[in-house]
Amino acid sequence: MKSVALVTGGAKRLGREMACMLANAGYDIALHYRSSKSAAHEVRTEIERIGRRCFCVRGDLKDPEFYPQCIDTVTKTLGAISLLINNASIFEKIPFEDSGQKTFNDYFDVHVRAPFFLSQAYALTGAKGAIINILDSGADRYGQEAFVYTLSKKSLKELTLMLAKTLAPNIRVNGICPGPILPPADADRHYLNAVAENTPMKQPGNVNDILSALHYLMQSDYVNGEILYVDGGQRLM
Repeated sequence: MKSVALVTGGAKRLGREMACMLANAGYDIALHYRSSKSAAHEVRTEIERIGRRCFCVRGDLKDPEFYPQCIDTVTKTLGAISLLINNASIFEKIPFEDSGQKTFNDYFDVHVRAPFFLSQAYALTGAKGAIINILDSGADRYGQEAFVYTLSKKSLKELTLMLAKTLAPNIRVNGICPGPILPPADADRHYLNAVAENTPMKQPGNVNDILSALHYLMQSDYVNGEILYVDGGQRLM
């Protein structure tokens, strides 16, 4: 039986790296993207060179009609999903006083509502497999610079734990909390190094650290409801 992974936000950054790693591990890939069409098709070409199938799924995670459609389309195209990675994310440093209803809705749509309803649609297919949610080291802290972002990632952490209890034993649900691994899209390596100076390890991690955590959660059939922090101890500060 073929293994099929759906990766949201899979065209760039961590999503791209995880999709390619999974393809090398023998998965056919459903690659979700919203606006990064050319990047998504570049990843598809790379995955097909590996010898795996790749199906690009365009959709807006703020659209409630997309969630069941996505799961249904991927299942009909590639077969039963064995791994769902809720990776798509948005980020801006917006403080509490500047956070309007649109900001609140945007962050909770992408970070909470989409993982909730994609997971629900996936579970309702009757499939057996796993869900991995990509969180943030800040989910255990109380930073205020990006207030709604942090709040939404905290909510995703709780959703991860509730789903782990609810969907077992058919579907295991775990999370990965990256720390200073990649700089934000509008920053550079200097920003990353400065952030990492405030961690116990005093240096940033790299994408391979995330891929190692992903590989562990994929292979460990008895791990459920676990949150792996790949943050150099940042959450302790």
